Amino acid sequence: MFFIKQHMNKHEGIIRCISLSMIVIASGLFISIPFLKSAKIEKLNRLESASCMPDLDHLCRTDVKERGWEYIVIHHSATAKGNAARFDQYHKKKKGWEYGLAYHFVIGNGSFSGNGEIEIGNRWKKQIHGAHTANMNCNRVAIGICLVGDFENGGSPSETQFESLVNLVQYLSRKYNIPSSNILEHKHVHQKSTACPGKNFPFAELKTRLLQIASKSSNHKEL
Repeated sequence: MFFIKQHMNKHEGIIRCISLSMIVIASGLFISIPFLKSAKIEKLNRLESASCMPDLDHLCRTDVKERGWEYIVIHHSATAKGNAARFDQYHKKKKGWEYGLAYHFVIGNGSFSGNGEIEIGNRWKKQIHGAHTANMNCNRVAIGICLVGDFENGGSPSETQFESLVNLVQYLSRKYNIPSSNILEHKHVHQKSTACPGKNFPFAELKTRLLQIASKSSNHKEL
């Protein structure tokens, strides 16, 4: 009887060890499976984000010979909503401007166009001077980019809007050899007083991002 009891206790001990091992293994799987899943999702999101970036060479094609652009001027629409088509109609009907939309590019905030969507104005396609500042000398040589939103009395650009702006400005400044000093906020232009693109627009961050991109590109060429 003692042998049987001892033998049973031995088996019970083995069973407990096996059960404990299975619990530990199962716990390990429980912990590791979500981790692997989240890592995969993060990777997919990065790929999806990259694929959403527009082909700027294709997007910025013109119908005529390109002008020798020297400046880039950043604006906000000073409205909570809008898109290129709505601003075009307003500039034609209310302002009486023959060429409509004052800007060359409009970057949407998700109201009437996509969040971060870059819309191309007819002035860019036809390489016509802008009407985005009160300084006509500036308009003749400056690319006008407007972000939908009120960054003076409202919030600031969305992350997606800002990312599109960084990419567009970087592309245009490189293509037309526009120095960082010639990338301006509307209020920097000598003209009538304006707060555009608003106190909440992160202009310093834009300059920093552009500098970082230029530095990485320079280092890559050296390698």
